[in-house]
Amino acid sequence: MRTSVTAKLTIYISLVKSNMELSEFTTMMPGPDPYRFSELETLTMIDQFFIYKERNMDECIDEVCCGKNLDIRYTVKDDIGNHVFSILEDSDYCSRNIHTGRSFTMNIVNDSNKEVIRLEHPFICWSCSGHEVEVQSPPGVPVGHVRQNWHVCQPKFTVENNQREPEFKIVGPCVPLSFCVDQEFELVSLSGSAFGKIVKPFSCSCVNVNADFVLQFPVNLEDKMKATLLGACVLIDFVYYDPPKQPLLSLLSVFK
Repeated sequence: MRTSVTAKLTIYISLVKSNMELSEFTTMMPGPDPYRFSELETLTMIDQFFIYKERNMDECIDEVCCGKNLDIRYTVKDDIGNHVFSILEDSDYCSRNIHTGRSFTMNIVNDSNKEVIRLEHPFICWSCSGHEVEVQSPPGVPVGHVRQNWHVCQPKFTVENNQREPEFKIVGPCVPLSFCVDQEFELVSLSGSAFGKIVKPFSCSCVNVNADFVLQFPVNLEDKMKATLLGACVLIDFVYYDPPKQPLLSLLSVFK
């Protein structure tokens, strides 16, 4: 049966209205979350971090001779020297210089000066060993945790996901007894196999003698865990290499 002109026109108008409604619905649909780990996608092809602690001679003299804790600043680069992040401490003078187990916040910003990762370290009493840092990306959204495990002389940490489930361990050397060598903190899977490391260089035997820390890990490690490793490195520096704990290292590092 042949369709009349009126019927064809009715069908055409209905199709046009349907398309218009679909277009309006599509316009109203929320776009993708701009923070949906897109800021961490810059880490996808990275398998090494070189971390440089920013300091000058005047600051080191203040730290060593006057016992002042200055705000901590780092630069993070990849293995070919490209700038990846800057790490800036956000705390006041009193919190840095009165409490040994002080709390701190580290803001990790990219080249656009946008904060993409935040590190939160809560206050603990001076006699406790349970240091911990929460890694957030975007700020306010936890993606990982690093928790210090008590041991009589060996540094040990557990790296956890955002649900506080263990992902892997970090096992270091006895820091006071390994002064004149590169100090390696191994990344160890829950099954006990090593798959990466955090190196505190001392001599030219390290890949990059000018870096304060070198992080090495598999390129296919989850981006959130790579970000959490940055938090682990900052925590290791805070617990074992902060100037009041090893003041001579702070002064010698200026001449590297």
